[in-house]
Amino acid sequence: MKKILIILIILSGVTLISLDSCSKSAFVDATVVQDGDGITTGCGWLLNIGGEMFYPEGLREDLRVDGLVITIQYTVSVAPEKCVDNIEYPIAAISKYL
Repeated sequence: MKKILIILIILSGVTLISLDSCSKSAFVDATVVQDGDGITTGCGWLLNIGGEMFYPEGLREDLRVDGLVITIQYTVSVAPEKCVDNIEYPIAAISKYL
């Protein structure tokens, strides 16, 4: 009985850790998209990754060019970013550039 309880505790911990964030280990291409000014409209900048829009955390200033394709590694945060216009996007925390 103790072994079953220990296994269940371990499995529940692994599940909680995996829900915290979704890590992407491969490099992917992302298109930088200008979305308003981020102060009065939109989010400022977004990333289109595989047809899905993300709020970029850690996007370098020199890469903020509408339509620019960049290659990145990123982690998706569970909590979305809510923009000025009340639209929410998942956060792509950029960890590496290629």
